[in-house]
This record gives sequence, C-alpha cells and structure tokens, in this order.
Amino acid sequence: MNLELSKYARIGKAPLIKAIGVQENHKETYYTESQELDRTASGCFACPNYKNIDFYEYMPAEIQKEACNNCKNCPHAVYKTITHEHVKYINERNMYGNAPRLKAIALKLLVIYHFSCPDERGFVRSLSPKELASYLGCTVRSIKNANRKLENYGYIMYCNDGSKNRFHVILSEYTTYALSAKEGGRGYATFNRCFLDELVKLQDLNQLRVFLRAALDMDTNRNPERELIQENQYSFLRSFLPRYCKPNIIKKALSAASNLFQVAFGEDVIALKMNPECHGRRDFEKNNKENTDIIKKYIEKLDSVMKHANAAIMKKQPVTEDDLDALKQAGIQSRAGSLRKLYVPFNLTDDDLKDLGCLGSTYSVESVLECVGYVYEQYQSKFKMSSIGALIRTILKENNSQTELFYAFS
Repeated sequence: MNLELSKYARIGKAPLIKAIGVQENHKETYYTESQELDRTASGCFACPNYKNIDFYEYMPAEIQKEACNNCKNCPHAVYKTITHEHVKYINERNMYGNAPRLKAIALKLLVIYHFSCPDERGFVRSLSPKELASYLGCTVRSIKNANRKLENYGYIMYCNDGSKNRFHVILSEYTTYALSAKEGGRGYATFNRCFLDELVKLQDLNQLRVFLRAALDMDTNRNPERELIQENQYSFLRSFLPRYCKPNIIKKALSAASNLFQVAFGEDVIALKMNPECHGRRDFEKNNKENTDIIKKYIEKLDSVMKHANAAIMKKQPVTEDDLDALKQAGIQSRAGSLRKLYVPFNLTDDDLKDLGCLGSTYSVESVLECVGYVYEQYQSKFKMSSIGALIRTILKENNSQTELFYAFS
C-alpha cells in the first residue's frame, strides 16, 4: 500500500462529534463536597475574637489580619462536610452545530483525511480511492459513495485531480481548529498512527462511535502517571448513539475484541481503559521532547564548533579540518577568503528548540536538520531571525505541498 499517512493528526472536536452523533439536550446533576467551619461546635460565638470576624469588613486592616490568623490557628476549630449540588446543562447542538451522523466507512475516511498531510487550509492532495479501499478493506465504490455523503453533509469538499484515479479533498472546518473559543474554535484532539490503525479494524459501527468519543474525551489526560480510564453511564452513551441502542446492544457492540480499549461492564456503568500506545496526545508530547533533545544536542555541537573556529580565525590561524568537516556536513560553508569570516552561532532559546522539536514530530527530525544549514546560509548572517521554527516550518510546507491545486475547487 502506497497510502501516505502522517504519524500524527489533529482532528477538530466539532466535526468529529457531529460525525459520531451529538448528545440530546439534557441536564446533568453532580455533587461536590467541601469542609466548612462548624461555628457552633467550635464555640465561635463565645470566642472574644468572634466580634472581629462578625464585623470583619468594618475593622482596620491590622485587626482583620490578626482576626484571620487567630481563626486559622484556632485549636478548638471543628469542621463539617458540606455537600453542594450542581446542575450542568448540555446542549451540543448549540456548541458544535448539527449534521447527520456518519456510517462506518465515511467516519473512518474523515479521520484518515486528517492523517493525509492537510495544509493550513485543510487541503489534502491527490488521494487514491484504490489505496484507501485497500486500507479500509472495502470497495472503491464504497469510497466514492462515502465521499458523496461527506460532501453532502458538509464535512468535506472534493474533486478529481484531472484523472480518473485520484482526487483532492478540503476539510471544511480545518481552519477553525486552532481558533480560540471567542473566535468560534471548539478545540481539537491529537491522534497517532497506532490509534488509526486499530480504529480502521473495528467492524461494529457503535463500537467505533463509542471508542472515538472516549478517545476525544481522554485527549486532555496528558499526565503519563494517570491511568487512561473512563467510566460512562449507559445513559451518557445512549445520549449520542441512535435511539435503538439499548444497554444490551451497547454491551454487545463493545464486547468485540480490540487493542484500543479494554472494556469492563458494570450494572450501571461501562469502564473503558485505553491502550497508552494509542493515546496520541501523550505520544506526541513524548516524541516532541525526544526530538527537542536530539535537535538541541545537534545545535549545541554546531555552536561549539563555530565558536572554536572563530577563536582560530581571531588568532589568524587556520580552522581545523575537523571543524570544517563538521560544518560542511551541516551544510554550512567555509568562511575562508570571505569578507564575513566569523561564524555566527545559533544561540537558540528553549522556545526555539521546542518549536523545532514539534516540527520533527510533524515532519521528521532528519528533514528539520537538513533545513538548518540552508537557513544558516540564506538568513543567519543577514538578519536576526525572530523565529527559526516559523521559518523552517514555511520551508518544509513549501517542499511538501502543492497549494496551487487548491484552485481546482474554485
């Protein structure tokens, strides 16, 4: 299979929740507990400090401070547990919009398109229906029918690329994923290839919907020390599944074996435990850290070589062959016979290195390092870069996209 898929993908919560099925409007009641001072049991009313607390706002600042300290350190204080009732109103149609939920192939395709290296407009170029059909284990006709559904429901736009064998796609809401809530953004989740490869194996449509919804909810669980466990009541699952999904149907759907989640059934709840290898957000951030460390060592080595070479130049001594070879391998030219004889070290900040580490996850560490020498020769000596990460990202995008094809939709 020649289908090119990225290691990670960001997928907007709004389109995916609509594709899975938005919850019916309802309200949730939940309870919290807090510890509050029991003034009667603590004997506060007989305490000489109580008058200062009772008239606290009218007292001078010094007395207020002393009164608070006396209460805080009171050895007679007795606390009681207070239960608070909270009501949360759920209206996903208002938050995410409304569109018909998708069937299995169309739902999987929507996820796959996000792994197909969309550009900043959500444009995905030159996809092969035959390769997609092979990956999903379906027919080419099924891919074409699913694309029509996706377009009719407003999830994508697509057209042929000039031949009968390939097509282009635009993800309709892609440009809104990174917007703030005030600007209309609803956030996005990060998935990895391990998650996608297991997802496409799911045969039961309702299992697919529940697992996707659970993965969306678990996306914010970034702490690797916390288990990836989520307990859902049947009523919650039924709120976004079709009406025919009674508890016994949900149990049957989730009983099918999968490497994505381990499922445990209770009388009122279902517990889902996610495979940590399939958690895209944690995997992405771990990969970012590893890539940042690799790039940091690479840049620090280059800076050290440049400083050593500069010291030789300042003393009017020849630069060592080892230093010249190290710079040459990085794509940095010799300064011999040049007016700009001294090398200018990168001296990158931690934020710069984190940006480059993120680019290493999005593209590859090798592709980022290949750009370092080019950027140095073209830009480093001419002006102080405000963001080397933004510059290399632009270069990589230009090398990996054909945005002129975007106008095929015009």
